[in-house]
Amino acid sequence: MDTQYRRRFRSQIKQPLDRWHLNWLARRAPAASQVSLGGRTIYMLPTAQGWLFVASSVVVFVAAINYALSLAFALSFLMTGVFLLTLVHTFLNLQGISLQASRAEACFAGENAVFRISVSRQDNRIREAIEVSAPVTGAAIQIKQHGQLANLTHAAADEVFLAIKTSVRGHFKAPRLRVKTVYPLGLWEAWSRPDLDMHCLVYPQPRVCDLPSSAGAGNSTDNLAFVPGTEDFYGLRPYQPGDSHRQIAWKVLARGQGLKTKQFVDPCDVSLMLDWAQFSGLALENRLSCLCYQVVQLSARDIEFGLRLPGQEFLPGRGDEHRRTLLEALALWS
Repeated sequence: MDTQYRRRFRSQIKQPLDRWHLNWLARRAPAASQVSLGGRTIYMLPTAQGWLFVASSVVVFVAAINYALSLAFALSFLMTGVFLLTLVHTFLNLQGISLQASRAEACFAGENAVFRISVSRQDNRIREAIEVSAPVTGAAIQIKQHGQLANLTHAAADEVFLAIKTSVRGHFKAPRLRVKTVYPLGLWEAWSRPDLDMHCLVYPQPRVCDLPSSAGAGNSTDNLAFVPGTEDFYGLRPYQPGDSHRQIAWKVLARGQGLKTKQFVDPCDVSLMLDWAQFSGLALENRLSCLCYQVVQLSARDIEFGLRLPGQEFLPGRGDEHRRTLLEALALWS
């Protein structure tokens, strides 16, 4: 109980602080499609190794005072100089970095939305060990904790890919990135929290359900209808004036069974309509998930079909563009 109480207490304190921090960042570094890191958006703090290095320098300095050792004084001053010089190099390793993200491909709820981020430099200075990540910002999404490293040594630009797990259909906006570096000695950490305004569309999570009865295999005759044509013999009917002489059944006439005309038909596909009403017993999200599953399966079988939603109707079609249109309608249905 004590552990749960402490966790709840920390959560009640941390959530308002997180909201205040994000609001402060939104004012200081608003969302943009391309961001250049500079002095106003880069923050610095010593790392754990840096604090240990400082403590070691203080110990050496105290020992130098106690024992009046010139070399100890020199070592202490050298350590202090290295510590301060590293501050400058760590800051410069991040300053002038430009980041730009491309729109991620649509995915299904529960899958990872993969964003491609271009990291480039605006000058000729070499940049190394720049880590780009997307820290967890809420319970609605779960994000990979480890970041991706970019190194701008030989080339002026590099690309990193961030996979962000989604859980809810609709428009998904990625959280603020965390770009950091501890180069060169790991004594200081320089970081920034840019918002690249990254979006993608998330389709409903497919839920396995029964397909319409006429949606059989692509070569099944259950999915065929027949219209008048010239391909397959269908039967005989009484002769009518104007019928082609080529279609008259002369053998039937020779047997004394009267003048008959041959009928021919052509097979054609039956267009299916997926209907919102067929899942009337399910909750809203489950209906959308079942329809999503049917759209994916029928598209994979190259069957012509349409979709009927409350207030919307999509005519039968096939192909990737038709599939994408229907999945987008399911993803954005309110």
